[in-house]
Amino acid sequence: MGKGAASDRLERLERLKGLLKASDSMTVKELAAELDVSIRSLSRDIELLRAQGVPIEADRGRGGGVRLQRQWSFGRLHLDFEEGIDLLLSIALAEKLNSPLLLKRLRSIRQKLATSFPEAQQSRIRMLRNRILIGPPASDRVLETYRMKAPEQLTHVARAFFEMRLLEIRYADEAARMTTRQIEPQFLFLSVPAWYLLAWDRLRDDIRTFRIDRIHRATVMETMFRLRDRRMFIEWAGASAEAL
Repeated sequence: MGKGAASDRLERLERLKGLLKASDSMTVKELAAELDVSIRSLSRDIELLRAQGVPIEADRGRGGGVRLQRQWSFGRLHLDFEEGIDLLLSIALAEKLNSPLLLKRLRSIRQKLATSFPEAQQSRIRMLRNRILIGPPASDRVLETYRMKAPEQLTHVARAFFEMRLLEIRYADEAARMTTRQIEPQFLFLSVPAWYLLAWDRLRDDIRTFRIDRIHRATVMETMFRLRDRRMFIEWAGASAEAL
């Protein structure tokens, strides 16, 4: 088995454990469809997990239920880099919302998660909360045109934001005019449910706001950027909030 195939199987095994943990019971057919594998491959995966000590129970027959023993829990959670970024951004947003229902353990979770990232990225993790801005809910005008974006597109935006890398985008403005821009995604601005990038536009040499659901293509570039004066973006966000 090649390295790529081995990596794919490890990821599939983690997904299988997650599916079983999240459900009281799933049939073999349902699990195979969810993981996009044959029933034979799924059976081999189940046997491999059992050999590793994962207590999987199964009813007899092809349509029988498959489940984990209820007392079993994950001893260790494995995340890939993009999943780690998404989780860190979610924690930073929850901290920014300052909800007493969410804050009790978030700092501890963030600190534990941060230790899995390289030392060079620790400062970026500490800055995340201050790079997320919360505004008023989106206006009716925005809600009329707002559309959820494909997850893979959002992954590129999140990665460029976190890693502080230049982002090249194809962007449609309010009149549906398309332009190609190279931007520094300095801040994220939430006007529920719409997300915006407050960015330094290299083409305009100035601050610009980009609604993320209007980004049609995003490419993370190798070029890094530094954070610019926060006050400029705070002022821009305040002046722009009513127009969003």
